[in-house]
Amino acid sequence: MFTKKLDFYTLLFILTSFLSLFFIDSGDVMIEMVIKLLSLISLSFLYLSRSKKINYWYLLVLLCSIVSDAFLVFDDAFLIIGTLFLLINRVLYIIIARRAFFETEHKTLLLYFLPFFAVFAIVFPQLKSYLGELSYTILIMGLLSTIMALFAFINYLNKMTIKNKFFFLGMLIITIADILIAFNKFIDYKLLYVIFYTILYYIARYLICKAMIVEKN
Repeated sequence: MFTKKLDFYTLLFILTSFLSLFFIDSGDVMIEMVIKLLSLISLSFLYLSRSKKINYWYLLVLLCSIVSDAFLVFDDAFLIIGTLFLLINRVLYIIIARRAFFETEHKTLLLYFLPFFAVFAIVFPQLKSYLGELSYTILIMGLLSTIMALFAFINYLNKMTIKNKFFFLGMLIITIADILIAFNKFIDYKLLYVIFYTILYYIARYLICKAMIVEKN
């Protein structure tokens, strides 16, 4: 029974994620939103049905993802609200990965922070002149994404488990997708970019979900 539930929710997540790609920029905004929400809801049920220990911070991540996806489907109309929930999402990821801060010497953290920050320092100036009133918001999001990816990386170095690897890969993919979405939104819009970073988000979400699952006996 448990295996059937797992198969069903995994299949539903893959199916709805794939199906949502066909409604990007199609004009059917409501259908796109419903399918994307079904994708996240199926991921939530996969986590709840599979994990014997529930991480409520992660449940808040899923909830914020549902809300941000719902608003961002409508593009500019709810861009600020959707972006706000993305910021909250990044803070929650940092809380989940906070072990890196408490279990690692701060000198070591600073050493590893420099290459992560260097990427941000290269990318953000390229975007700044196009961001307008969102420049400070994107600045904060970039810094939060840098920190969450750093913490995930440090946790993986401290304990090289499959779960930590999945979590780090998920954080890294989300960070890459964030850069792509900013470039696509503010500099050079192409539908192909939208499809690509949407796929990246789906892969990252699945990897993070797998990392957060504490298997039942």
